[in-house]
Amino acid sequence: MAREGYSNIAIVLGLTIILTAISFFNGGSLYWKIPSMISGLLLLFTLYFFRDPEREVVVNPKHILSPGDGVIVEIKEVHDDYVGEATLITMFLSPLNVHINRVPISGKIGFVDYKYGAFKAAFAVDASDVNERSIVGMENDLMKIKFVQIAGALARRIVNYLREADEVTQGDRYGLIKFGSRMDVVIPRAANILVEMKEPVRGGLTVLARMD
Repeated sequence: MAREGYSNIAIVLGLTIILTAISFFNGGSLYWKIPSMISGLLLLFTLYFFRDPEREVVVNPKHILSPGDGVIVEIKEVHDDYVGEATLITMFLSPLNVHINRVPISGKIGFVDYKYGAFKAAFAVDASDVNERSIVGMENDLMKIKFVQIAGALARRIVNYLREADEVTQGDRYGLIKFGSRMDVVIPRAANILVEMKEPVRGGLTVLARMD
């Protein structure tokens, strides 16, 4: 279970206990029974959402791993101030996906930047540019990359534990986006893209691209 979800789980659990107790002392009245059942379902969903399964990450210096679970919704060439000539890969994370985010490559964190902004739907064309987001740039001997956690209409809480100059290993957990949204990964254009549009990906397991 992801520690970032403890407070959410505690709140929903407390609400469920209170509503169940009220329903019990009112003879199981539907007026209270239905809210207590809805709260119970919400508790189950919250427990499911904050799951944190162990994964056997295969560390490979030439691979760029997916930082999260989701579906690829955009692949396009861009110019990035940090990476240079690059390819942008965007993935959509639904509320049903595992939301633990993992570091795509091993190396050193070059910068971490948090930008406050809007909370448009994750599938909005300009969500990557205007929504609230946490941006990380990192590098190693082979490449520079950038990866971005982007808030959405439901996702209002971005968690990122990385700090500038941190040395991290490919597949390390580094945060999450609460209740779904999207992630961008900006990689060197020289990398060989190994995923396609609408392809499902898994954080720390799916290889997005390879540096040959």
